[in-house]
Amino acid sequence: MTRMVFNYRKAMREPKKIQKITDNFSLPFAIELIPMINYFIFVAISFGFFLGVRKIFPSAFENTFLIVIFGIPLALTIFVSKVKPEGKNIYLYFWGVFKYLIMIKFPKKKFCNDRDIRFINQKEIRFKPLKEVRNFESGNTNEEYIQQFDFDEIR
Repeated sequence: MTRMVFNYRKAMREPKKIQKITDNFSLPFAIELIPMINYFIFVAISFGFFLGVRKIFPSAFENTFLIVIFGIPLALTIFVSKVKPEGKNIYLYFWGVFKYLIMIKFPKKKFCNDRDIRFINQKEIRFKPLKEVRNFESGNTNEEYIQQFDFDEIR
């Protein structure tokens, strides 16, 4: 009996799509969920921005409601779905940049060998007193070396 291996990666990476809205109404085509959510978010943002501009300048953007509702959000949705910085989703990329700024850049942490240096900003650093414990070192390299600790803490 041979073993059959199935690769479900392509099927699992298929984007979620919406076609049936209610029990009585369904669209003739499927719409991807994430771009649809992006579109409505961009509609709200652009509508709020242009509404604020209209409150300050009443005669500005008089006949541009089609651009505000369809043009700008659609262009931003296409842009967000196409751009993949460092091969990541743009939202995950910005989340990583935000975490970097909050956890590393703003606290001004310094790293050495992927470890943060804790006491670099302190004025005085105290070390534990150490005592040398090796008494009988090998004088000749041909002699047998007995492993001894170089240093030990004073207790």
